[in-house]
Amino acid sequence: MTLTPKKGMAGKGPESAPFSDDVSDDEMMKVGRRLRTMRNRHGLTIAGLAELSGVPASTISKIENGRLNPSLVNAINLAQSLNENLGFLIGRYRDPEQVEVVVRASDRQTIAYGEMRVVLQDLNGAFPAGVLEARVGILEPGARSGSKPMRHVGEELCYVIAGRVRYNVNGREYLLSANDYIQLKSESPHSWKCVSEQGATVIWVFSDGLSF
Repeated sequence: MTLTPKKGMAGKGPESAPFSDDVSDDEMMKVGRRLRTMRNRHGLTIAGLAELSGVPASTISKIENGRLNPSLVNAINLAQSLNENLGFLIGRYRDPEQVEVVVRASDRQTIAYGEMRVVLQDLNGAFPAGVLEARVGILEPGARSGSKPMRHVGEELCYVIAGRVRYNVNGREYLLSANDYIQLKSESPHSWKCVSEQGATVIWVFSDGLSF
């Protein structure tokens, strides 16, 4: 497998932010071990992964040693550079995989991105990572994807269940309300922001197995 530099396609962001407020040291160690395993599987040094991903080598080292949780931006860049889904960074790994999956509302794995003011619920459960990945997004008022547009492989669909979300794709703005949706090529620079006072709930579907 040949990996080509992606130089931080997801854009810039804070070095780190906890996946949840109660994340444990043990979970950070697990994330670090998974990242190191994936890096070694591709025969990359920390410096090599830093060059591919645009994530500083010092940050990668801290993540691998369980001293830092990656921010969403850094997680996207690391996953894309390793041709991996972001699932390899979450607490409950999909093992064993199941070919048919029913995910009950009470059993959805939840992960919080504090820097984005977003809570995500995994809709794939133990289904093998592949063509599609889906998340429920619970957005606080003012929640946003980041200070700069992001890019990643595949396609993205966002369906608004409640509230309002403003998408910017290639400099064009689209205001989405309940029951509206947008589908786009994710390689296009894009960003989103929750613009409703009561927050918003959305469903995101991503292709090519790379998602947050």
